[in-house]
Amino acid sequence: MKPIRVLALSVLSVSLASCIERPAPESPSRPAVDRSRLQDVLVRQTPPNLTPVGATFGNGAIELVGYTADPSPMVPGQHTRVVLYWRCRSELDSWHIFVHLDDVTGSGERIHAEHDPAGGRYPTDAWQPGDLIADSFAFAPGHAPLGLYLGLYSQGETRLKLDQPGRGKNDGGNRLLAGILPMVK
Repeated sequence: MKPIRVLALSVLSVSLASCIERPAPESPSRPAVDRSRLQDVLVRQTPPNLTPVGATFGNGAIELVGYTADPSPMVPGQHTRVVLYWRCRSELDSWHIFVHLDDVTGSGERIHAEHDPAGGRYPTDAWQPGDLIADSFAFAPGHAPLGLYLGLYSQGETRLKLDQPGRGKNDGGNRLLAGILPMVK
């Protein structure tokens, strides 16, 4: 047993010395975003069927202008596509979008639709002031109307501050209730 312990300490000493002598690797940088390939994401105006919200996050750095849902009202089991329309007002760090689609009947059921903006093609740290971003996601609803709750997070429970809910509601946890997605009757 004694030689194994000595060997383990020798290996540990060499490993520690190696770690100290080597420079720290540089963190990988995100590749540049080619804005010319984002015609479906960078839009000039919102559609006429937009449900306006006007909520701001991060000291006004980002605004949820509104959203659309197709089909609206939703059909049970049929995929629904929601498009969130964000306006960048100032430079941002990297944030992810969380979406909680909560059954409004109180069943406690929730559909999670966390995602990176534009399917990861246009991260928030590449957004430029003045950009109007169309960010879509799809899901299959059950049989009840859904509350569209959303916000931005970096990692874990770190959420971007919801400054003003606009026409939505702040649930007190930096989570915006943007609206209710109705179900066909």
